[in-house]
Amino acid sequence: MKKAMQSSSVFLLALSASVVLSPTARGGDSLVSSTDAASAPAVPGGILPLPDYSGDFLERAYLLGDLGGKRSEWAKKGFTFDIDYNQYFQDVVDGGTSTGSGYGGTIDYNLTIDFDRMGLIPGGLLQARAVSRYGRSVNGLSGTLLPVNMDATHPTTSALDDEVGLYLPMITYTQFLSDKLSLSVGKFDTFDSTNEFAGGRGRSQWWNLHLAAPSSPALVVPYSTLAGAIVVSPSPNLSITAMVGTSQDTSNHSGFDYLDDGLMAMLIVNYQYQWGDLPGGFTLMPGFGWNGDFNKINGSINLPPGGALEPSTKDETWFISYDHWQYLWLEGGKGRPVDTSNGRQDLQGVGVFTRFQFTDNDTHPIDSFISAGLSARGLIPNRDNDTMGIAYNYNSVQETRLGGILGIGDSSSLWEAYYNIEISPAIHLTLDAQVVDSALPGTDTAMILGTSMQIRF
Repeated sequence: MKKAMQSSSVFLLALSASVVLSPTARGGDSLVSSTDAASAPAVPGGILPLPDYSGDFLERAYLLGDLGGKRSEWAKKGFTFDIDYNQYFQDVVDGGTSTGSGYGGTIDYNLTIDFDRMGLIPGGLLQARAVSRYGRSVNGLSGTLLPVNMDATHPTTSALDDEVGLYLPMITYTQFLSDKLSLSVGKFDTFDSTNEFAGGRGRSQWWNLHLAAPSSPALVVPYSTLAGAIVVSPSPNLSITAMVGTSQDTSNHSGFDYLDDGLMAMLIVNYQYQWGDLPGGFTLMPGFGWNGDFNKINGSINLPPGGALEPSTKDETWFISYDHWQYLWLEGGKGRPVDTSNGRQDLQGVGVFTRFQFTDNDTHPIDSFISAGLSARGLIPNRDNDTMGIAYNYNSVQETRLGGILGIGDSSSLWEAYYNIEISPAIHLTLDAQVVDSALPGTDTAMILGTSMQIRF
């Protein structure tokens, strides 16, 4: 098995791979990914929109505000910096491998240097993110293969719930050649999901990895990858990304030593449309991994010299993921294009999402994943910016050579519901509940309750 699958935490994070091209950069109160930026003209005034730091304490998008006008001054010169802080508490109140609770948090330090706005490199953009993590989660108590707290699994470490002082999993340079074409190279964060109702990096919407991001890229797409990418945007509502990178995680590594340890390639198609007055969209993501050692699920078991059991392997594998989202009803009746990368429902109303995923049956124990959910914003009077949702996920676990002996079930499923309260545009409080039925033997259905607070400084 490849190095990225040799520790449980690396395995969990590899499963969190998503469809976004590069680190996100902030524009006002929303996140703008470089994929979305590629579909906007690279005007001389700068590539990304200027953040809005203004407003009173309970009205501004950044808790620290403008720092006496300094942040706006720096932004106009092409330099922006902000911090995303999420702290969480979860409790396995029943079932799982053991009841118990966990408290911890993650801190993202986001930097953007717009060389175009600086007047140094037309079309040049540098984005970076450093990450810290502390505390413990209940991922090890839930009895599930994939984490019930996705945010608690990044950045990649050697063991579950290791504390992280400071890692640099993302630093990417993007060169916009025109308003329809850009090239990027560096270390990419694959956590983001461009789905209006199923993103949020495990913070502002769903916590469970199965619902927060595609999990079918498990074996080949790590959380942090050294890669190169090209984005083509034939129209403002369509972007096509092609990426090639390492299949080993580079959270605390340059990644150059991993170029001979397996590679992956993804094609990502993002499209947004209007169904009458209601916005909708989809993401199609096929991927392929090669030059790695992927265990054959039903392959033979060899006995090499020394007596250790060694399963047969295959040097390539594949996956495909399809995300779809659609507004069903809007306050006021008419919608507009939305920012699917910001991890929040943009419009007041009700919508649905679905996600279908399939994998190579030779190498992946789960051959299909199906997720669906209902999301809403502003349904409670005078709480126009609160969001909520309920969703279901089902996984079909295929029979494996050792599955019958180990007692692994043929399926797993989960329900999750959340309510996200906007205290201010910069501060949100989330209440979360999950019921998880695991395929692992000796594990009772788990009831997990949690709460978290997200702050943007």
